[in-house]
Amino acid sequence: MRVGFLGFGEAASAIAAGLYEAGVTDIVAYDVAPGPKTSERLALIGRDRLSERAELAGCDVVFSAVTADTCVAAAESVAADLHPGQVYADLNSCSPTVKARVGRVVAASGALFAGVAVMSAVPPLRHRVPMLADGPGALALAERMAAYGMQIEVIPGDVGAAAAMKMFRSAIVKGMEALFLEALLPARRFGVDQRVLQSLSESFGSMRLGELGAYLLERHALHASRRAHELAEAADTIAEAGLEPYAVRGGAERLRWSAQRLADREGVPGSGYEGLLDALW
Repeated sequence: MRVGFLGFGEAASAIAAGLYEAGVTDIVAYDVAPGPKTSERLALIGRDRLSERAELAGCDVVFSAVTADTCVAAAESVAADLHPGQVYADLNSCSPTVKARVGRVVAASGALFAGVAVMSAVPPLRHRVPMLADGPGALALAERMAAYGMQIEVIPGDVGAAAAMKMFRSAIVKGMEALFLEALLPARRFGVDQRVLQSLSESFGSMRLGELGAYLLERHALHASRRAHELAEAADTIAEAGLEPYAVRGGAERLRWSAQRLADREGVPGSGYEGLLDALW
């Protein structure tokens, strides 16, 4: 097994190091912009230099781990080095539309494309980080890498489902990050940041995150207008403390939008959070 990496930053090098220890000793690491830690990272896979781009041609699997804004250009830059029988796996965090564009570039070369969504932080788990994969090369990718301990779940269908799951999950996780930041900055000014966190733990501590999401939407279906008004007041409070409430103001607008649609449709016909979402779409 020969595995190549297009881009050799933190995530790629962590996966590569894990694979090397798992028995993949022939690793190609190509990067157009080496960083200060490149030599240290190469040493973990038994190499003392970056590979040439042409060396990707001999790989069974090529992992693209660049950035979302460069993944299409990266695929275009190596397309001439790809050929039938190879799997090109795009690990970058980008939208389904961008994944599909990369897939078209790869398909023209004859290689099999797999759109991959990395579902957790890479460095702690390295090559065993959970991944979702779709596209014509997904099954081949999973089969080739299973012997080395990679955790790749194949999502049937066209390219895009895995990326969509990643992006919607990121919207929630990073959205919560923004909300915590926006709320706790002024809360600390008032000296109540620890009390806010403690109150949250007491209110929702027994719930898993998915359960919390479903619960909040079910509550929203019952009290949409009131909750929209309360979040608008929270935005005003943050503004009065001297911080622009970008996230909270946007959240209030979304709740207000939902409340209006529910009013126009005279409520939610179904039950659970699914009924709310079906009524709003």
